[in-house]
Amino acid sequence: MRKVANAVASVVATVLLTGVFALINPVPAAAHIVGTGGSPTDYRTTVTAIRPAVSTVTVTVGLGGQWVRITNQGAAAVVVRGYHGEPFLRLSGNQVQANELSATAAKTVQTQGAVASADPTAEPRWVRLQSGNSATWTDARITAPSASGPADTSWTLPLAVDGQQVTVAGTTGRVPPPSPWPWLAGLVLITIAVAALGRTRDWHRPMAIAIAVGIGAFALHVLGTGLAPQQNGPLFGWVGVGLVAGFSLLIGAVAARSTLRRSPSAPDRLVTIGAMVLILAATDITVLWNSQLPFAGPASLDRALTMLAYAVALGLIVAGVRLVRVARSGQAQPGGASGWRSVRC
Repeated sequence: MRKVANAVASVVATVLLTGVFALINPVPAAAHIVGTGGSPTDYRTTVTAIRPAVSTVTVTVGLGGQWVRITNQGAAAVVVRGYHGEPFLRLSGNQVQANELSATAAKTVQTQGAVASADPTAEPRWVRLQSGNSATWTDARITAPSASGPADTSWTLPLAVDGQQVTVAGTTGRVPPPSPWPWLAGLVLITIAVAALGRTRDWHRPMAIAIAVGIGAFALHVLGTGLAPQQNGPLFGWVGVGLVAGFSLLIGAVAARSTLRRSPSAPDRLVTIGAMVLILAATDITVLWNSQLPFAGPASLDRALTMLAYAVALGLIVAGVRLVRVARSGQAQPGGASGWRSVRC
């Protein structure tokens, strides 16, 4: 009874820690992808020109126009115009400032001003948002069109660089998504294969290999999202990536070691590690049916890694639940009853 209680306590503690890591992972609510690069989409947004060209100003856009970043690497002040042509943001002197009187600022960034004006001629009232030479926000002018709208659109973002009018031009176009069925078929087959390992006589070694493969695939998927452009900058994005990848590798190593040593807690940990991957991955499975992914590498690689991680996680849960039931019912284990009695916790 004491061994069972310890195993249950270990499972509960691990699940609680997994929930904590999922909560503190700095991911936008709509994204569910580790890091802050954005969520999968079928739209590709591209900056096509900056007219006239300004070598000290760079513009980066997220997937499908989910966010836009302007970086000022020069001494000249850069002012971003809002939806109504009013001064919206200013980058100058290693500071990012917002106009409290801008209706655009009231919708996109947090300011303390109580007044929101659409008058482009009103004298701006600048307030400091942060230090640095980059500003990132969500802009309705470059977001993907609605499902009922055109597949391809053009957009512009007006700036003023040291008083000179500058226009950032770009396009947003729909990229046909891949068929998810081959990936889903592979997911089902791998899930069945991993679950079947729990019915073999000597399941410990192959199950440990399955754990290593699944956790390795998940960790590579996570690292790939960290290498993609990040909405809140690489440092902030890598906080979530480091926490999730490190935590998953740690728990995976514990589960694999427990399985190889034929510990009585091994079946419980199979369930735990599978549930952990599903919790941390959340809805990352949408990469299987979206064309544009927040991943620094081939989209097919990310889909393969995600499919493998999900399939192994589901297989571990199915196999682990069966093995836990067998162990607690007192039936003979696939690995042999004597093997369980001879191992100490």
